[in-house]
Amino acid sequence: MRFSTVRVWVLLAAICLSALGAGAQVPSRIVERIDIKHVGPPAASDELIRANIRIKVGEPYLRTTADDDVRNLFATGYFYNIRIGEEQGEKGVILTYVVQGKPTLTEIRFEGNKKYKRSKLVTKCASKVGEPLNERKLFADAEEIKKYYQKQGYQRTEVKYVVTIDENAGRGTATFEIVEKPKVRVVDVQFVNASAYKQKKLRGLLKTRRWFMFSWITNGGKLKDDEFEEDKETLVDFYRSEGYIDFTIKDIQFDYTQPTRLTIRFIISEGVRYKIGSIAFKGNTLFKDDWLRERMPVGVGKIFTPKALSRDLEFFENAYGSKGYIDARVGVTKVPNTEKGTIDLAFNVEEKQASYIEKIEIKGNTKTKDRVIRRELAVSPGEIFDMVRVKLSTNRLTGLNYFEKIDAKPEPTDVPNRKNLVIGVDEKSTGNFSIGAGFSSVDNLVGFVEVSQGNFDLFNPWFFTGGGQKFRLRAQIGTQRQDYLLSFIEPWFLGRKLALGVDLYHRDLNFQSSLYNERRTGARFSLTKALGSEFLIGSVSYTLESAGIRFDTTNAVSTNLLNEAGTKIVSKVGASLAYDTRNSALLPNRGQRTEILGEVAGGPLGGDVNFYKLELRSAWYFKGFAPGHVLEVVGRVGVTEAFDDTADVPLFDRYYLGGLYSLRGFEYRKVGPKDVFGEALGGDTYYFGSVEYSMPIIDRLRFALFYDIGMVFKSPYSFSEGTFNTGKYNDNFGFGIRLNLPIGPLRLDYGIPITSDPQNKGSGKFQFGVGYTREL
Repeated sequence: MRFSTVRVWVLLAAICLSALGAGAQVPSRIVERIDIKHVGPPAASDELIRANIRIKVGEPYLRTTADDDVRNLFATGYFYNIRIGEEQGEKGVILTYVVQGKPTLTEIRFEGNKKYKRSKLVTKCASKVGEPLNERKLFADAEEIKKYYQKQGYQRTEVKYVVTIDENAGRGTATFEIVEKPKVRVVDVQFVNASAYKQKKLRGLLKTRRWFMFSWITNGGKLKDDEFEEDKETLVDFYRSEGYIDFTIKDIQFDYTQPTRLTIRFIISEGVRYKIGSIAFKGNTLFKDDWLRERMPVGVGKIFTPKALSRDLEFFENAYGSKGYIDARVGVTKVPNTEKGTIDLAFNVEEKQASYIEKIEIKGNTKTKDRVIRRELAVSPGEIFDMVRVKLSTNRLTGLNYFEKIDAKPEPTDVPNRKNLVIGVDEKSTGNFSIGAGFSSVDNLVGFVEVSQGNFDLFNPWFFTGGGQKFRLRAQIGTQRQDYLLSFIEPWFLGRKLALGVDLYHRDLNFQSSLYNERRTGARFSLTKALGSEFLIGSVSYTLESAGIRFDTTNAVSTNLLNEAGTKIVSKVGASLAYDTRNSALLPNRGQRTEILGEVAGGPLGGDVNFYKLELRSAWYFKGFAPGHVLEVVGRVGVTEAFDDTADVPLFDRYYLGGLYSLRGFEYRKVGPKDVFGEALGGDTYYFGSVEYSMPIIDRLRFALFYDIGMVFKSPYSFSEGTFNTGKYNDNFGFGIRLNLPIGPLRLDYGIPITSDPQNKGSGKFQFGVGYTREL
């Protein structure tokens, strides 16, 4: 046995010596030389190429390192193709890096395009002749061309690119091969197995709509890949938000009933609509179970949805956060019961301890002063770490519109149960310079230039930013008007949340009448404050202005008008109270704005005229019958009256109706009292009401139907016929469009009179405005 073992060891030793002897004959894998060979014109110098090569002469050759070199060279962006050749030399491996620079794109061709010319398709390409040929760009270009065909209704059109390269010349040609298919219209969208909701309801959720007679305006009735992907997600989100947690889209069928007609069928499984079966709590000592159940947003018996669960978890976060338990954690276990269609929820609470604010740190504000941020905070050092009030603070900072991003987070300290509140902000540009033009059917063409700063600082003469004030300088010059305005607002006057406003203005208005020009130059000072609620706003103001009427006409002028000629000094105080709950200032669909205004001119205030004004304005907004539809109901009523030695309220402070912003079926300011020549005199009492229903047509374009009613009366507190009046009301109906353009909003209305006085008889009126909001 021992002899055999010795023989085995001798045999192994012989094999090893044989292998070593054979290895002496294997060629060396050391890098002997590195050569560089260019295919076509060189795209980069040899020095740059060698600088991006990790393999060095004299080092062992590893294929993985060579692969890294190829990746590094491609990353420089200079090369179209790279390969490495290996050759055994006398002392080792000779490597040859064969590099081909990106060829220059010398021509872009299109083949198979019959529907659209080359000049149209080339605008969809990011690739440009004269630039390096980039296949990623070409692929993206092919997709853009395909999308364009799809948007025009040619859904099944195929587009691919083919590259032809002349390596020696370093040039390339790209050819887009297009296989055009017939235009296809979506004639129906069906939802198979849908029982919880009507087909019409489900179709209304999607962007992919059936073709109808106005699809040429809405650009609908076509299958677009990007929108269709969104539609699938929308459908799933809708069902799950309604409690159908198990909802799935099993299949989608595209049925071409004809080569140009498409029916889309969603094969769906709705599943069970889950409700909350029971709610249990564990670990809560600060709040009792019954207290939590009574106040939870979504309780037992309510529809279970992911959003509902999020609302309940947010309730826990706010409840504990308001008491300073910012480290509290709440987990939830969901136990579904498919037979009963319920989900039982078990909330597990880890309360920990309450925290207090040690100090508040502001970070990231390079322009905005600390005090501007701190004065918006609803918490202070030493107080309980109330996360509800911290969120209120971040909402206030967001409302300033000074910052791109706002973070408020606790930071541990060395003191037990005390944390620092760190407010981190990322500032954005708050200055704005704009120049443009507008046009309306009343004051014709107007050009404007405006400079504004939303984070102005009057006491920082170097940069004028960071103080939280607002500054605006605007000039409007047109064929019928000249406006100059300088506006300044200090939102925290005397260290309180009391907004001080100062307006200096000059207005020369030629469009008020064909007989005279109106000129106003003055200053207005105001104080505005929220009264116990951010929805209730009170304001007081003082205005001193020079207002005058100048006649420059050869037409006949009545005595009533001639008596108004000249310039008067108006000194007046005003007050207003507004209640505003609108969910948006631009296009609200919920809430209201109601405002009471009053003004007194003259008397102890001095000036040349004595009168007062009282006015009530209210606008209510409601969601319409379909998504995006809005119902707007507006009502206004006002009265003005002269007193003391002033016989009549000045012409420029009376009420007028008619035009784009009131009775749209009548000429501007032509509703109400007139002189013997038919010229508007205005009145001391008016009322106006309007109902408008608007709906979206396409992005940024809305269609509106409206009804307006109103009248202006000569005497104060008189809603009956009086001197120069020939009726108790005028009304109209009509339709219009609203379009948001880069130069500003466009508004076009056509109003048709229903009831009118004899001097306002006529056909419908177009009212048009674009590019700016007229200020009077």
